[in-house]
Amino acid sequence: MSDFEKTTILIVDDEIVSRYTIEALLESEQYTLFFAENGEQGIEKAEAMKPDIMLLDVMMPGMNGFAVCRKIRANPQLQDLPIVMITAWDDPTAKQRCLDVGANDVICKPFNRADLHEKVQMLTQSNNE
Repeated sequence: MSDFEKTTILIVDDEIVSRYTIEALLESEQYTLFFAENGEQGIEKAEAMKPDIMLLDVMMPGMNGFAVCRKIRANPQLQDLPIVMITAWDDPTAKQRCLDVGANDVICKPFNRADLHEKVQMLTQSNNE
């Protein structure tokens, strides 16, 4: 990735407050942020835009984050998309379930700017190597 390219992040979360929070935490010149309000919209946008990273909420009505992650992993064009699942469940079982469905990493709410940036940067760098 050149210095002029911005990392494209697709944020999939049904709660507007969560989307605004993530936007505020990632507001930076190095990221271009896109948003989806539910799982179906998240998959559609991921297929259309092929983002660099997806931040995916676990608990959403309709298609939850687990189902979205499984569908992304089943799509040959998106199967390598780095996915960070976002959950309010701060326990090892929930984190393992996220990893089991194909997430690259998990971050628990509430999260801070440093943790979020670190995970995004780590996945961006490893994906571009």
